[in-house]
Amino acid sequence: MELTKYSQNRLMGSLTHWRVCKDFAHPMYNYLVDGFEPGGFFSGWYANDATAILRSHSANTVESLKDLTRWMLNCMPAEAWGSHENVRKWLRMPDSERRAILEKYTLIYTEKEEVELVLRNAHTEEPFFWG
Repeated sequence: MELTKYSQNRLMGSLTHWRVCKDFAHPMYNYLVDGFEPGGFFSGWYANDATAILRSHSANTVESLKDLTRWMLNCMPAEAWGSHENVRKWLRMPDSERRAILEKYTLIYTEKEEVELVLRNAHTEEPFFWG
């Protein structure tokens, strides 16, 4: 799905607020927004599969996994995690459904809010958080 920089910033800002490291934030963004397969480790982690840690890169730290998990518990849509079935459903979900859920969880702006933000700030330059 296409998002303006405002929604991109909102989602990435949420991950940053919870100190989710960039190596985890980018796959999370790609999974939630674009429905991209997150790979073996993240698929398992999102599915609440404790064996996922066995597929984790050796550079991943316990602290970074704790930060990711805190964000998941507090911010991640329930529809996108918790079981292997939820992860499979999220990956098969049309963009419009994923967008509606992300909007409901206020992880991104609604399309109307995005248009208003673009129009309001058409002549000002807002720093772009993620790129």
